[in-house]
Amino acid sequence: MITETELPTQVSALRAIIERLPDGIVIVDTHGTIRFANASAERLFDRTAEELVGTPFGFSAVVGETTEIDILQRGGGAVVYAELRVVETEWDGEQVQIVALRDITDRKQAQERAQQLAYEREARLEAEAASRAKSEFLAIMSHELRTPLNAVLGYSELMELGISGPLTEKMREQIGRIRLSAVHLLSLVNDILDLAKVEAGRLQVSSGPASAEGTVAAAIALIQPQAAARSLELSVLPLPELSPIYRGDDERARQILVNLLSNAVKFTPPRGRITVEIAQFRTPDPDTRLQPKRSYVSFRVTDTGSGIPEEKLISIFDPFVQAESGKSRPREGSGLGLTISRRLARLMGGDLTVKSEVGKGSTFTLWLPADPTAKNVESSATIAGEAVTVQREVEGLGNVGHVLLESVESVVDTIAMRIRTDPNLAVAGGFRFSQLADHLAALLADIGGALIVMEEAKGSASATLADAVEIQRLISERHGAQRQRLGWSESDLRREFMIVREELEKVIRKASELGEPLPVEDGVAVLGRFLDQAEYIACRALNAGVS
Repeated sequence: MITETELPTQVSALRAIIERLPDGIVIVDTHGTIRFANASAERLFDRTAEELVGTPFGFSAVVGETTEIDILQRGGGAVVYAELRVVETEWDGEQVQIVALRDITDRKQAQERAQQLAYEREARLEAEAASRAKSEFLAIMSHELRTPLNAVLGYSELMELGISGPLTEKMREQIGRIRLSAVHLLSLVNDILDLAKVEAGRLQVSSGPASAEGTVAAAIALIQPQAAARSLELSVLPLPELSPIYRGDDERARQILVNLLSNAVKFTPPRGRITVEIAQFRTPDPDTRLQPKRSYVSFRVTDTGSGIPEEKLISIFDPFVQAESGKSRPREGSGLGLTISRRLARLMGGDLTVKSEVGKGSTFTLWLPADPTAKNVESSATIAGEAVTVQREVEGLGNVGHVLLESVESVVDTIAMRIRTDPNLAVAGGFRFSQLADHLAALLADIGGALIVMEEAKGSASATLADAVEIQRLISERHGAQRQRLGWSESDLRREFMIVREELEKVIRKASELGEPLPVEDGVAVLGRFLDQAEYIACRALNAGVS
């Protein structure tokens, strides 16, 4: 039992304890008026105790329950979130409520951020699903859209030829307009469908050696009439002594060049100049998204047109964007040509870049991987549809093949370990060694044997080499299908092949440093070519399983 003489001492002790608490404490009387506030409460309300005492508390709460409140600090400043709890007691001889206020602003903001991220993630998934559905829909509409358009074109041409009977000049003029409109519409449909196929992962590109000179010549032949009609000078700068050979899909490369040349013709005023330059570089320009240590063939298309403003240089590669916009733009088009061209270039392991200056013209550069094994080009045979022959320097490749065969076991162990521990391959974390190393030893052994055969055959055609390539194709297909069953994505599979390339290059360079010198660059290049083809086939098999 506390006596009256002890009460002031007890109150003073309680006051001292409350003053030191990290939570805000206010004492509220039965009328809801603040009688006391500690230092922590001053910080929460951004007011001094003298300002708080005597003012209404303003928040209702039930004894024993927890409530969250928002406190707007002085001057309309930041909002502070607090957790409010109430107990009843006596204070200076009267019944009061002790209100404890705990600052939960950080926790509340963290919860709001988490909720916002969840909303954004859900919205992103919905947008991606909608985009995929749109792309899938457009991709499967190819036949339904193109068939009637081709019918319009076919019948209009038959009518123009007079198959259905004689035509007056007025009828011939109107049928000609129908045909031109159908051609234009078919071009737009083809652009949209190509873009949809790229986005849906349905557009496939091949990977083989092709003549840069032949690809350019074919593109020039298609565009020359348009250039001549606009009185434009269209020329190819002097070629290197040996025409570069690139790796890719020659039809798609020609499609990209035709698009670039067509744009140059459209945006270059009469009596202007368009030039095409072919070159080969050990290292690409820094503004490309290419591997820095790989050789590339470049196709530069330069015009003397109006140029592109700097602020639009990036956006012109976005779908449906044109440098000249608005209802009064002088040239027609879907705005998809550059989008499709860049995506095709990147599908082939290359890139498409631009440099431009308003009033002086533009330079678009198509970059495609070079075929470093191609040392000479003749016009007596055909590669990828072009009249070229590739003579390879194969001396020393057999030694590289032997090194690879001797290192298969150790390099497979290293690759499997890297795959399991790679932070970008979380999908592989729980798999057994046999699952991670699946098909890899067989693929590397076959590639090593192929290198030996290439040197023994002195670069000539060989049934044994053809068998080795066919075996690699089968292994790659099985590997892609296995990875699909294990739940890998295409980016996971491409990451795996990057690791394989890096480890094989280390093995070859280390062997060359420790023993007999090897043709390291040629060996790495030929290995890269085999692995590029294996990666392409494996990804195709993986995507076929997904679809």
